Amino acid sequence: MYRKTIFSIAALGAVVLIFPHQTWNKQLPAVSSASIENQEPSADTVSPELIGGSTAPHSSAKSILAIDLNTGTVLYSQNPAEKLPIASLTKLMTAMVVSDHASKDQVVTIDKADTQVTCLCVGLLAGEQLTVENLLKAMLIPSSNDSAKALARFTGGDEVAFVKMMNDKAAELGLADTHFSNPAGLDSPDNYSTAQDLSKIAQEFLKYSLLERIVATGGMDVSSVDGKFVHHLRTSNKLLLENSEVVGVKTGFTNDAQGNLIIKIDHNGIKVLTIVLNTPNREDDTRNLIDWIFHAYRW
Repeated sequence: MYRKTIFSIAALGAVVLIFPHQTWNKQLPAVSSASIENQEPSADTVSPELIGGSTAPHSSAKSILAIDLNTGTVLYSQNPAEKLPIASLTKLMTAMVVSDHASKDQVVTIDKADTQVTCLCVGLLAGEQLTVENLLKAMLIPSSNDSAKALARFTGGDEVAFVKMMNDKAAELGLADTHFSNPAGLDSPDNYSTAQDLSKIAQEFLKYSLLERIVATGGMDVSSVDGKFVHHLRTSNKLLLENSEVVGVKTGFTNDAQGNLIIKIDHNGIKVLTIVLNTPNREDDTRNLIDWIFHAYRW
């Protein structure tokens, strides 16, 4: 049978790894040595040490947070408690709620309403059937909004009920400065979070082994259950493609939220989580932040 191929609009061009060491033009703000709540470092974990005289990278982001995941040490912060729209970073919570309440092998039949959403989309068709796992891949790799809507409807019965589940999960995680109004992260005054809360969301998300593997994937194909439709998925995370030490996590962009990026990097066992919010230069800001961290600290 003729196979209909649908390409994700999130396809990216080739990228080149460039991590220059730069002289920054802004003085280093106070860096907290506090640990993230409820994270217990192991006895043999070495805390990072800030090298004296280092200066911080210039950034256009409204909010920034960088954390050493092995110890919970805050490596850098800028307005980490500011409430901001978070665009598709919302899908981290969507994915966790779906994983909590649905089996990855369950089959979802796409409804016409699922396809009626502002895209980024993978081109799902009404009546098409995909597994929950394949829809999670479509939602998290190219950041597909139609997949987010389909998963929310399937898991919650309707979007309103699913959003309540998202906010219940946020309350369970103690996220006092986070609220969700839709599963895709579309602009809304009631869909927001902070870098501090997002660090907790990201760390919880990475405990789900399937989700962790998905966001570490640069690209793949997923098919409908009957094999009639193939969706080519290409990650929206440019840093994942250009740096083998980047192992996730998620991008986001809307007009209100601007560019947003959460990255996990594993450098010879040193695991760092970076978050930049509301910036027109999310990749450059993150590259510069990561480069600065590994010049400014020693472990």
